[in-house]
Amino acid sequence: MLRTFPTVFFSLFSLVTLTVSGQAPAPAPAYLVGLGEYQCFIINNSTGKLYGISSSLTTSAVAWDAGIEGLPVQVGGGPRHHTIKDVASGMHNSLALDEHGDVWTWGANGNGESGTGTTADLGIAPVKIETDSGGNTFSGVVQVTCYSTDHCNGNIAVKADGSVWIWGLTTEGMRGDGQQGQRNTRPVQVHIPEGKKIVKVVAGNVVIALASDGTVWTWGGNNRKELLGTNTVDYTHPHRLPLPQKAKDIAGGIYFSYALDMNGRLYGWGYFTAYMCMGRGGWAHQVPPPLAPMDLTQDLGLPHPIASVVTNSETTHVILTDGSLWGWGDNACGCVGNGEEPDYAKHVPPYAWNWGPGQMLVLKPVRLAPAVHDFIRVFGGNCAVFYSYALTASGQLYSWGRNKASVLGNGIINATPDISAEYPNSWDVSLITAVDPFALKKNKPLTSPYCILHPDGHPCDQYRAK
Repeated sequence: MLRTFPTVFFSLFSLVTLTVSGQAPAPAPAYLVGLGEYQCFIINNSTGKLYGISSSLTTSAVAWDAGIEGLPVQVGGGPRHHTIKDVASGMHNSLALDEHGDVWTWGANGNGESGTGTTADLGIAPVKIETDSGGNTFSGVVQVTCYSTDHCNGNIAVKADGSVWIWGLTTEGMRGDGQQGQRNTRPVQVHIPEGKKIVKVVAGNVVIALASDGTVWTWGGNNRKELLGTNTVDYTHPHRLPLPQKAKDIAGGIYFSYALDMNGRLYGWGYFTAYMCMGRGGWAHQVPPPLAPMDLTQDLGLPHPIASVVTNSETTHVILTDGSLWGWGDNACGCVGNGEEPDYAKHVPPYAWNWGPGQMLVLKPVRLAPAVHDFIRVFGGNCAVFYSYALTASGQLYSWGRNKASVLGNGIINATPDISAEYPNSWDVSLITAVDPFALKKNKPLTSPYCILHPDGHPCDQYRAK
């Protein structure tokens, strides 16, 4: 998420503000956080070091016994020797961007997610992407992100020259070249119309790209035009989003998406209109998907303009110009952060969300941590990410949501892998909570509340609380 290449980098939010509005960039935040399904990564901007947090240490590219589960461990291999400027994580693969604009990759590679020209297992250690699909050196990157759709997954990079590159499985039109897509084991360029220079990309079921002139472009979506917001049947090429004003930020890419204009007005589009506070009907009676992005200002009713917007797979979070943090959307895993979620003791199955949509919608924005007035960043993710992090100007981290893989930085780890698989929502943190991952010295294993009541049945018999 960082821009000036090759020697000076700013945060992507600063980049977008600088490029689109001409304002001076804000100072780099204390941390940058990249969220994947089973792993969370934190860049300490004062040192440039990259750390992973998970119940599985190998997701941080280290041996299974090279650290403590649920506590930060420095990512192994090549990234240890570089200053890391950006990080992204998907469902089973991750990316890091170093000070030279080079991309390091590790994790799953069955669809060529490594970008190294192969689908073979590359082992634990990160590898550097040396060349693109044309045999040219792959460098000059300023932002990386991961995507995951119903049937494909991969990665996207933005270069300092404003070009966009994609690799992995690009079916569902993600390739952007007029074809449905295929497996790309090395980065291939996506050609944006009119020679537009892209400064930020987010992706899920569709790709959303913000250009330096404030225009927004979308493609992908497997022929589901409502996800694109462009009212076109062509999902295999980038098309311009019809917005009345220049945009300064983008978010989403799954079943609900956003563009934020220069005046802090938020525009939304997609299938899940109730997730965006459109109308008043709730999930069962949500309004139809709009043909073009809809101004959400009246529906949201926020007290100040929006400064930035981020989504995870279920919810939306915004920081307003007064430094307050607000959230809305589906709260099935405590993703909103307001202290509420379904009663999983009475849920069927118990302590296991069944992935159904709209199960506990928060239909109007709620303010989170109302005593805090200096939020500067909120971090989400679209690859089955059901948790979030936020950061204040003083460097305080907050986290909330699903903690199935011990990703919340609070040192809580689930009892055993079998118990975690059976009762994954046992460790949810539904209320936004201050955390200090780097101050932790040991973890705290906890079993499922269900296992406390049924300690002798399998898999609960694998753990005994002390």
